[in-house]
Amino acid sequence: MNIEIKNSVKDQYGNSKNNIFLAFSDDGSYLGSSYVYPNMNHCQIEEIPYLIFIDINLEENMDKLLKDKVKQELFDKAFFRANEIRKERPDLNARIYSGFEYNMDNMKFYTRNSFEEDYSIIMEANINEDFKYTLPKEVEVIQMNLEVEEELIEYRQMYDEIFISPLNMDRFIEQSKEECFKNLYFLVDGKRCGGCTIFKNDDLGYIETIYVLPEARGKGIAKIILNYIFNYFLVNGLKKTKLEVWELNKLAVRLYKSFGYKEEEKSLMFPGKNL
Repeated sequence: MNIEIKNSVKDQYGNSKNNIFLAFSDDGSYLGSSYVYPNMNHCQIEEIPYLIFIDINLEENMDKLLKDKVKQELFDKAFFRANEIRKERPDLNARIYSGFEYNMDNMKFYTRNSFEEDYSIIMEANINEDFKYTLPKEVEVIQMNLEVEEELIEYRQMYDEIFISPLNMDRFIEQSKEECFKNLYFLVDGKRCGGCTIFKNDDLGYIETIYVLPEARGKGIAKIILNYIFNYFLVNGLKKTKLEVWELNKLAVRLYKSFGYKEEEKSLMFPGKNL
């Protein structure tokens, strides 16, 4: 069977049609798609700011041989396009990568295509019962009001600039219903410097996000935020804390380890290739 691959139209996220590929069989049946999405991110992985994401989606009702063939051809198109996009910013370190649920078959496919293994990891830490922390006098903590639409819009815009994946608003709203939920801003001398989202999950203090704005980096803000979180969890009877972090985010991993976090398991996979 011959496979014809065409470009799509511009998608709902504004991605160029040149970055979207659709696969069809001889009789015009849809077989699958792939796309490339470039993202400039100086916040989450400072040493590799140019991230180019590849994703492949296949129709389910195909035999394995056809699936393998379609997947490879869609990957080849997307990878070639990703390399073209990478050349637009030769001044920056770049990484072409993919992301999916923990699945060794997918990981093997990407490593066969010259990608390196990379993971999102689950980390946990115990909080000492005698732990206490007092915020420096120049630091103020403000909780976001989810009932104010303008605050939600502002937070979403800021989140999408900082993190690689856009904010999943439905998931965020669901998290807000959990016990001990807080979405906090940290201000130093009246200027916003960072923030976090935390809640209780399975009797653990769960950290969904911690971030420091670019202009406030290198000033110990992340440590202030983590100390505050530990104190908040302990006051609420939570003696153990959990989070998930991209293994490639070396600075964050080192920070969490300094607070006693240890890797418990691997979760999502992010195989990729630095260029």
